[in-house]
Amino acid sequence: MAKLYVEELIETKAADGVELAGAVIRPVGQAKPIAVAWIHGFTGWYYEPHTLRIGRRLAERGYVFVTGNNRGHDFGAAMHVRATGEERMGGAGWEKLDESPLDVGAWIGFAVGLGFEQVVLVGHSLGGMKVTYYMATQADPRVRCLVNASGPVWRFVGQAPEQTERAAQAEKMVAEGRGLDLIPPFEGPGASTVSAQRVVGSKRFHEVLFGKEGSVPAVALVRCPVFAFIGTEESWLGVPSDLEWLKANSTASPRVETRVFEGADHAYTGHDIEVADAIADWADSQG
Repeated sequence: MAKLYVEELIETKAADGVELAGAVIRPVGQAKPIAVAWIHGFTGWYYEPHTLRIGRRLAERGYVFVTGNNRGHDFGAAMHVRATGEERMGGAGWEKLDESPLDVGAWIGFAVGLGFEQVVLVGHSLGGMKVTYYMATQADPRVRCLVNASGPVWRFVGQAPEQTERAAQAEKMVAEGRGLDLIPPFEGPGASTVSAQRVVGSKRFHEVLFGKEGSVPAVALVRCPVFAFIGTEESWLGVPSDLEWLKANSTASPRVETRVFEGADHAYTGHDIEVADAIADWADSQG
């Protein structure tokens, strides 16, 4: 059977010159008048299998699909600025989340540059947090609607004691010139570590996303339509009641819809077509 899509490797640059690789998946024949831009999550990359399956299905539904690396791809990566010859330490362990709008904006700009006025902006996992932060702080008119795919924007409202302790430790390390060093991980199951520079360089991101000292969380500042979903097999990340919290607190959005995919895990294994069709149906409903 002939494929209903074509694929192309691409690259773009963020506003600060950091080079980003990606891919575009186009439908064969007439495309819909709006593109889809996909932002991956923690340690992810643009060609993750679930991303490609979803992108190919969206192309079959008529959508041009743009998927690109952000500076948080993989755990560690070298970030190149060709114009100056500069190299920075990046990847999920070293990225500064406060800089994430540079990457999100770059991929929106790339998609618009293909001949579209607006995009459906999709963020998966940490990418869901990034796109929420982006729209809360940028209110980019090029974004028709926002899709939060398993992005736990509800999980850490308020500052946990261990996060406060980690932040103080990271600030001390940066002041001592040890910003690239990894800080000791939290104790217990699922313990992980990141660099001191990531913690310090992500302070505003977390304050805006989750609210600080009584301020509203980022979901309350997003002014475009929002579609948010999770799978039943990612209870470590979120549960249906979290989506109800998101819906109740998205007070600036003109339309908010949520969905729980029965049996779906964090990569939507066996459910990627179902997820893609839900995104396409949502985009179709935007007019």
